[in-house]
Amino acid sequence: MEHMISIIIPSRNEQYLDRTIIDIQENAGGVIEIIAIMEGYRTEPINGVKYIYNEEAKGMRTAINQGVAAATGEYIMKCDAHCSFDKGFDIKLVEAHQPNWVQVPRRKRLDPKKWEPKDDLDIDYMYLHNYKGFKDNNKNRDQELKNVLIDDTEIFQGSCYFMTKEYFNKLGLLDDINFGKMGSESLEIVTKCKHDGGRIVVNKNTWYAHAYTARKYAGSMVEREKSREFIKTLIKQLK
Repeated sequence: MEHMISIIIPSRNEQYLDRTIIDIQENAGGVIEIIAIMEGYRTEPINGVKYIYNEEAKGMRTAINQGVAAATGEYIMKCDAHCSFDKGFDIKLVEAHQPNWVQVPRRKRLDPKKWEPKDDLDIDYMYLHNYKGFKDNNKNRDQELKNVLIDDTEIFQGSCYFMTKEYFNKLGLLDDINFGKMGSESLEIVTKCKHDGGRIVVNKNTWYAHAYTARKYAGSMVEREKSREFIKTLIKQLK
């Protein structure tokens, strides 16, 4: 029996959205549905894609929640609208998955003009400092760790993650009341997952490549501070 993955892509004037969708369609090996949430704009639809149109932008968290609510798959994967993927990425994530995991594929850097990964250091591990995530390049360069194909990571970037829809709902993601509309997406996921006894794991059997673009969902200083303070409260509950 094949398991469907609902792939949720929030988009706010993203120039690479269509290229990301086509890449997913070309590289997925199993049953998927793609849900694109259009924040404040419209684009020519691509066959086989579900579109949710917000005439006025509602914010990244609300947009993702709209996508999850519309998802019919057992699994959900959220990704940014400027990413490329490994062949069969979806099957490799499903094969490894456990019910209380949040999985992140190995991250590469995408050259959006050539639409191919750059020949850089793969990002497998990040660490948390002052409520922010940073690349842990000591671990990323560790040759022994490269052979550990499923491993824990303290935090992740937030541009791509995978879990069951049931677990997303159980954890109460993404809270757009206490956190505001934007910011600290991965911090909330990590904190709530660990509080539940789950695991944040990097799956090095597969990868995605993420293009750095100007931040579309940076949010206001008030929203970011609101999110930061609520994260502090959640982290204290872990201690």
